[in-house]
Amino acid sequence: MQNEECRRTTCSDQIDPPSSAKAPFAFVHIPKCSGTAFENYMISQGGGFASSRAFTGVGVDGESESLEAYFKKEALSSFVFGHFHYQNLLRFCPNAFTATFVRDPVNRTISQYKSWHDENNFHPDDPHYKVATSSERDALIFAQQASLEEFVCSGNPIIFDGALGNQQTICLSTYLGGDMEEHLKSAKENLNTFDFFGITENFMESLELLRLMVPDFLDYGIAREKENRSRIVVDEVTQHVRGIIAEQVKYDQQLYEYACQLFKERLQEWRSGSMPVYAYKWFAGENTGDRPQGSRSSKQQPSQEEYQALRLSLSRLEIENKRIQSESEQLREQLQQIEIMHLQASEANQKALEVQQARSMEAEAVNGMVRAQLAHLEASHIQLRQVYSHIVESRSWRLMQALQSVLARFHIK
Repeated sequence: MQNEECRRTTCSDQIDPPSSAKAPFAFVHIPKCSGTAFENYMISQGGGFASSRAFTGVGVDGESESLEAYFKKEALSSFVFGHFHYQNLLRFCPNAFTATFVRDPVNRTISQYKSWHDENNFHPDDPHYKVATSSERDALIFAQQASLEEFVCSGNPIIFDGALGNQQTICLSTYLGGDMEEHLKSAKENLNTFDFFGITENFMESLELLRLMVPDFLDYGIAREKENRSRIVVDEVTQHVRGIIAEQVKYDQQLYEYACQLFKERLQEWRSGSMPVYAYKWFAGENTGDRPQGSRSSKQQPSQEEYQALRLSLSRLEIENKRIQSESEQLREQLQQIEIMHLQASEANQKALEVQQARSMEAEAVNGMVRAQLAHLEASHIQLRQVYSHIVESRSWRLMQALQSVLARFHIK
């Protein structure tokens, strides 16, 4: 609490670390939430950060390593990070300066699919692959062959527990029961206690907040290939699939909305210039001579005029962003309407085709009946001709013809 009270004072200069200063800098890496880019940014700070290593489940000796063993070995490290839950961080490293990133949960799920679907990920040399069970590897093989819809609807418990659902809520919660409402409540409360957290969709603003807190930190200069951006391109995600994902991540969605509002408040608070700042040496140690070029250790706090100008620029960007979002939403609605019209047109065409086919069958049946009647009449005509021929050739016919000839002489009709 001594550190928290000191951190929340109104001094605008760097403050000396109290006896209970938080260390190391601990990053809870929620999968597909800009974690790799942020980790590389922190490592780029040099000093003790440069020699830090992530928790992967595999130690430096190539053998399996538990989270407890990792924290024991990295007790004096400047930076600890990896895929672990917040409650485990509290258990093994309770005095750490805590940090994390959260992301729009639907986009996070799609990004998770792209990661699992990429055959270049989780290869035999990957540390996560080495510690994976056979069931986990089978799930990975399925993911690399499945479509996005097949992935989110697979029902595979390994895929759901490891990639789908409310991953962010569970990762940040310290509640031990099964009630998701309680997990959400716990995750919100814990997020509020994090010393720093960022929003993936506002990555650069998030780094701005971090540099306001620790002015010594360098500007962001991580190469694109080190940001772990997926190479996989997913076809346009349908509203149907988005709806399936949204139903799976409804608690993450509430957490994300809460985080965005809290982040906005924190950023405004630190931009005001009234908050104290941390010193780089708190985390990296006194030996900072090996820092990369571009160190910001002598950086002065921006003036109030600069903050006002920055806020004005950001306000304009927010207005433009809202306009773009509104137009995007309108385009999505128009696309949905077009899809509905296309579906209705397809149904109408199918019905018209069915009616045409039915009418053709009826016409064919009528034609068959007519042809049958014509055949019957033709047969009857032939029979009549035959009867007539027999009559003409008969003796009675000849007698009648002779009688008519005699009567005609006497003008008897």
